[in-house]
Amino acid sequence: MKELLSKYLVVFILVIFSASTFAQTTSFEAAFDTLTIKDQFEHLYKRSNTFEVYKVMSISGYNSLKQNSIDSIRQYHEEVSDHQQEITTLKNNLRSTSSEIENLKEELASTQKAKDSISLIGIPTSKGSYNSIMWGLIICLAVILLIVVSLYKRGHQIVKETKTRLTEVQEDLENLRKNALVREQKLARELMDYKLKHKPSR
Repeated sequence: MKELLSKYLVVFILVIFSASTFAQTTSFEAAFDTLTIKDQFEHLYKRSNTFEVYKVMSISGYNSLKQNSIDSIRQYHEEVSDHQQEITTLKNNLRSTSSEIENLKEELASTQKAKDSISLIGIPTSKGSYNSIMWGLIICLAVILLIVVSLYKRGHQIVKETKTRLTEVQEDLENLRKNALVREQKLARELMDYKLKHKPSR
């Protein structure tokens, strides 16, 4: 009879212990699901028994905390790896963007230079130099035009004066010719008169 009671007692204690362990494990797992790792340590510490200067913790609680810590560390490693990949991608994008910006700056400088320069006889020249050259040519042409106009006017005046003098000389020559003709006719009459006067008689 005592042996039978002892067996029942042992079975009862084992059932109670198993139920308590299962309940505690369930309690730990339920509590750990909503707590951070730090709070899980605090929770396990508070739920552990004290023996002198030691804390006697539940194995199931320890295992849950350990597994949760490992899972958290693994998750942190994965997040760190993901972040590193994102950082690498961002660095590559930044390098690519910087390269594109440099290319755009060079194209802009080239475009600005082309915009500010004009081809003069196949030689690229800045707009300022081009304007100076053009104004210099215009001024030179204007001076040459003034000189040509002045020379033309002077030549025209000389030609006009020459024509006037030529006309005067022609008139003088015509007068001289007429006078010479008159004198010649006069001399011819005088000679004829002289011959008639001094004609020998027969």
